[in-house]
Amino acid sequence: MSQRRFAGAEHGAGMSALGLLGLSILKGGVGWLTGSRALLADACHSAADTAAATTTYLEMRRVGHAPRTHLDKQKLPAEAVVGIVFSALLFVGGIEIAISSIRKMARGVDEAPGWSAVAVIVFGIFVREGLIRYRRRYESRLGMRPDSVRGESRSDIFASLTALVGSVGAMTGELFDIPSLYFLDPAAGIVIGVFVMKSGYQLVQGVIRSVDDSSLDEVDVQSLLEAVQRVDGVVAVEGLRARELGHYVIVDLTIRVNPRITVFEGQDIALRVRRQLTKRFLHVTDANVQVQPFDPGYPYKSNHQEEELGAFVQ
Repeated sequence: MSQRRFAGAEHGAGMSALGLLGLSILKGGVGWLTGSRALLADACHSAADTAAATTTYLEMRRVGHAPRTHLDKQKLPAEAVVGIVFSALLFVGGIEIAISSIRKMARGVDEAPGWSAVAVIVFGIFVREGLIRYRRRYESRLGMRPDSVRGESRSDIFASLTALVGSVGAMTGELFDIPSLYFLDPAAGIVIGVFVMKSGYQLVQGVIRSVDDSSLDEVDVQSLLEAVQRVDGVVAVEGLRARELGHYVIVDLTIRVNPRITVFEGQDIALRVRRQLTKRFLHVTDANVQVQPFDPGYPYKSNHQEEELGAFVQ
């Protein structure tokens, strides 16, 4: 069941990344043809969303292709490199958009971008909302917690609305012969350029946090630990770590079992631990459980009585 949920989550992340990529290309193309700085800036912001979704998708693929092993923390993952490169490009792109918009305002704006730019911005808002709702419904069917629980940033909608105000304002100026309103379009580009720089900074922060150790808060980790300790056959728990992939969670841990049981019995306990975590915690998509013989000295409370533990090591 957890494998199906993980594959479904990976599919949802991939579809979201593809949809955002197509939206970015459409906005960028129309913005270039119409000369709308606001739409070009909005396209760059959509590219920031695409970069974040792509980074999450690549990390999920990496984890999904080796779901039973601990990942090498010393080696910088490919998705981290992609995320850092995207972040640098976005930051530079945001600066360039803001500067070009300022230059256009300094030279003087003598025309509005056209209603096609307005139409694409409105279309983009509906597509973005559609992608969000699709992903939430998809995750809900899989029994996973939705994005809203994670407090998903809606700066993408704010950026599109800013672009819409700028473009509509410029077109209104053309409609009523008010040339001063033409400046609203590049002004919106400046504001969205700041949004893009912020998105690039947040993306690199997220990548660094993910590589460093994307842990849940202490309360969540304690709940996971207690759930593992309730599984019959688990003597002790070592190195429990919960890693966040966007709004998904993968748990890595090592359990200590009776050294006298067979390897098959140990793997059966590990399977029960994995089922316990993925069924009780809907946001946990997978658990990588390593099995080791019991070694006294670990501080975690066991689900066995002290006399039973003494028998294990006699």
